[in-house]
This record gives sequence, C-alpha cells and structure tokens, in this order.
Amino acid sequence: MKDKNQQLNKKNPKKSKKSIFLIERIKAFITDIFMVYTPILYISYIALGSKEAFQQNQFVIFVCFLMYALITSFLFGIKGQTFGYMYAEIKLIRNDGKRVGFLLAFFRFLLFCFSMSLLFGFIFPLLNKNRKTFHDLIAKTDVMQYLREVK
Repeated sequence: MKDKNQQLNKKNPKKSKKSIFLIERIKAFITDIFMVYTPILYISYIALGSKEAFQQNQFVIFVCFLMYALITSFLFGIKGQTFGYMYAEIKLIRNDGKRVGFLLAFFRFLLFCFSMSLLFGFIFPLLNKNRKTFHDLIAKTDVMQYLREVK
C-alpha cells in the first residue's frame, strides 16, 4: 500500500496520505451500502409486495436499518472489516491496536448516524489534523491501511 500511496503522491503531489485515506473510507462506505444495505431493502420491498406498502411501513424501514447496523457491527467485531473495508484495504481497530468487539462497533455505528444526521460528521475530519472522524474519536477506534497477503 505504501508503494500505491507513493505512486498517487507522485501523480498529484498536493494530495497527502490523509486525504487519500478519506477517499478510501468513502469508497468503503458506498461499497457497503450496495453490498449489504441494498439487498436488505430489496428483500423487504419484495416481501411487502409493492412500493407503497414499503414506503408506508416505517417499522420495516427501521428494521432494515437495524439489520444493516447489526451486520456491519458483527463484521467489524469478527474481522475488523466489512466488505467495503476489504475492498478498500482498510481495517478498523481500537486505539490500543486490539480487535474491535461487536458492542464497540455498534456504539460507533450509532455515533456515526448521530454525527452524520447533524451534518457535522461531514466536516469534522476536515478540521482536525489527524483526519479522525467524530465517531472514531469518541469510540477510541482508528481505521488503518491493511495489506492482504499475496500468495
């Protein structure tokens, strides 16, 4: 990954590792939305039978969101990575370097929802020098670059 970052920095010397890293996190989030949340919504939509039934049933929409939260928290708790994090070659760890458990990952997810719903979650990483997000700062977690072993 170091070589990849050096190549990217040679192409555009103004970009630092930190700004590239934020792009990787956004890429991972979008991948998770498509690979985890979209199938949950699609299955619920089919089970209810129509667009109107899905849109009017707020309980089902909440259950879909809760399922997404539980699945991503479970993946973070087990491997430290969701499908998007695997794709972006990044990993979630605690600040002390240990594995993030399910409860901490779920708490972090709730903090993510809170900060993004109030819009300061979008601005927070741009204002601090470490580019840490609000939910990572409060949950005492960190996202690190993760290199897969090539066999």
